[in-house]
Amino acid sequence: MAPARQLVVVSNRGPYRQESARGRQRWVRAAGGLVAALDPVLISQGGVWISAKQAKDFDTVKLERPDVGYELATVSLARSEQKGFYDGVSNAVLWPLLHSMATTVRLSEAPWSSYVSANRAFADVTLASSKPRSLIWVQDYHLMLVPAMLREKRSKARVGWFCHVPWPPPDIFGILPWREDVLEGLLGADLLGFHTDDFVVQFLECVERFTDYEVDYKKQIVWCGDRPVRAMTAPIGIAVRDREALASDPGVLAEVDRIRQGIGHRRIILGVDRLDYTKGIPERLSAFEKFLRTDRLARERYVFVQVMVPSRTDVRAYAELKSEIDRMVGDINGRYAITGRVPIHYFYRNLDQTQLTAHYRAADVALVTPLRDGMNLVAHEYVASRVQNDGVLVLSEFAGSSHYLKDALFVNPYDLDAVKQTLSRALSMSRKEMAERMRQLRRHVVKLDVHRWADRFLKTLESGV
Repeated sequence: MAPARQLVVVSNRGPYRQESARGRQRWVRAAGGLVAALDPVLISQGGVWISAKQAKDFDTVKLERPDVGYELATVSLARSEQKGFYDGVSNAVLWPLLHSMATTVRLSEAPWSSYVSANRAFADVTLASSKPRSLIWVQDYHLMLVPAMLREKRSKARVGWFCHVPWPPPDIFGILPWREDVLEGLLGADLLGFHTDDFVVQFLECVERFTDYEVDYKKQIVWCGDRPVRAMTAPIGIAVRDREALASDPGVLAEVDRIRQGIGHRRIILGVDRLDYTKGIPERLSAFEKFLRTDRLARERYVFVQVMVPSRTDVRAYAELKSEIDRMVGDINGRYAITGRVPIHYFYRNLDQTQLTAHYRAADVALVTPLRDGMNLVAHEYVASRVQNDGVLVLSEFAGSSHYLKDALFVNPYDLDAVKQTLSRALSMSRKEMAERMRQLRRHVVKLDVHRWADRFLKTLESGV
């Protein structure tokens, strides 16, 4: 689908990043579903992608922008502004608030003025880079004030915003001192996208409680005077064909054999997460320890592989979480290891796509148990990698994916005994049931393909229907 209007994508992080290889700097395409979905659209039809120069790149060698077939526009923020906007508000306030983790919200010294000025800088670059009737798609919680800032100057543009994280109920959202400012900012858009029906309803409830605008729940519309703002359920997925192709690649299959040999052909339970307190990694480790304690032969039959990708390592709460996870892994391995075998293999680093997909192919069970997640695409990646319709997905009922992947085994990640029991069920599941469940899961993952997501959202944004 090629929109008739100029397409402008606005996000905190851009589609390309600088990387050092053999002592030389180069541009590489960033990972993630958003880039996988929208980079091809912009390459085919042209347009603009607007993003911030990341703080970690401030001192890197300056390179000419990559020639990718569309324009890359950069928002330059002062170091102090970047830190306040990204660390002080987006990460310390909005991230935990939107994940309904109110006790970790740090409001006392939150530099809200930095968030406002950074959003203004994004809006100014967007206005300078767009046309009067452009199709502008703003991404995520970092930029919730941008839609209204654009609306002030671009009355004929079509503005969309998508929420890649959960949206909380009013009692949680209401904690935010700037709740009205955020809602007014978002209601500058024409179309707002959320992963699930629940998130849409909770957003509308926030609007109803904290503003005077009329809310039509049936049509999912907020009336800002005579201007309708539509809230839309638009679950994001992954690039399914790419993952399936990689899962059958000879290099991946060779890596699968190496992994299985390396763990002595024990059955593999896999966790893949970014380091974050929303992912429930300590709870998962505690549930696995209960599993080992209950089944004395488990240490010989099974291995838990936890891949944890570094994230926000300069934030104290994340450093403390890593220390706690390190301690738990060491404690469990120390108590349950036997000579030549440890029950937990723990990777604290990024795995390349070949290695990651090989782990998806090698794992008998994927343990995806976040305490709260907007969607959780690890679940989708695992399912898409199971091209032989084997494997079992154990999924938190608090992940957005649970609304769509109904043939997973669901767990409450806070209930450690239930996670332990469900893990036992997954490992003892018959091949027939396993295949039936995985076939259904794969059908749903295909329906949620990220390219379909982007196409549907852009069509709705352009048409207004």
